[in-house]
Amino acid sequence: MTYILLAALAAQMGPRIGIIDYYGAKAVSNEKLRHTLKVAEGDPLPASKAALEETLVAMKGITRANVEAVCCDAGKAIFYIGVEERGRPHLDIREEPKNLNLLMPDDVAGIYNKLLDAGPDPSAVEAQLPDIAENHQAILRQILREGADPEDRRAAATVLGYGPRAQSIIEDLQLGLRDPDQEVRAAAFKSLAPLAVYARKHPEAEIRVLTTWFVEMLNSVSWKDRVSAMKLLVELTDERDEKLMRHLKERGIPALIEMSLWKHLPHALPAYILLGRIADLSEQEIQDSWSANQREETVKKMRKKLKA
Repeated sequence: MTYILLAALAAQMGPRIGIIDYYGAKAVSNEKLRHTLKVAEGDPLPASKAALEETLVAMKGITRANVEAVCCDAGKAIFYIGVEERGRPHLDIREEPKNLNLLMPDDVAGIYNKLLDAGPDPSAVEAQLPDIAENHQAILRQILREGADPEDRRAAATVLGYGPRAQSIIEDLQLGLRDPDQEVRAAAFKSLAPLAVYARKHPEAEIRVLTTWFVEMLNSVSWKDRVSAMKLLVELTDERDEKLMRHLKERGIPALIEMSLWKHLPHALPAYILLGRIADLSEQEIQDSWSANQREETVKKMRKKLKA
């Protein structure tokens, strides 16, 4: 459940913040972020996401910010405060595309809207999408790369995921992971993630999905980017591919440490698993330390080991 829905519920029922967690802050303390936003655990959920993010960006040294309220912990919202500090590792967002002349074909727009309205069983609509994606491949790729309308880019990223497993489409979806619009990134990720898993399991298919941007998403200011990337990387590292593990070690450790200590355990677990794998813990050691509630102690040991 997203912030918008939770905020709507706040107006009707007054849900409250159960947990506050943080990511991205190094030069500024988490307590200062919380104090600046004037929020505390137990408070009513704030009404304006945009206003809170503007307040954070106005702080010295912060270039981007994201607040996200997620449902639920014991019936209360989990409230994430994320910032990107100047000079720190971050997801390299590309410039806003500016081509206003690209028009989404009517039949693509129609089937995409049907998909959005399909509810819990979209299979009847999805059955039509492979042909649509293949027939309109060229314009969909161009819209994703150049289109000024983020909703069109989101639709293009979604529909292309149903098309052929072509390397050119994969490269466009990888570009979509750096889109300035969070929802476009989410659509590109949803289309690309199954292809990444497929490519790893079927090398004979000779398609290549770079894992680079999945690792870089761990440093995104967007909570959704981070959580999506973590879940996929847990699957992609189950055999501890040497190149991927090295990239995680080079670019992911600080983010994974802070996320593995989040208070909401289901959100912290993927980071903890990845951190344990980077630190060369066995799968049994990771599972046992988590089950024994030795998370903080184990993270301290892993941090010391990885720093050395």
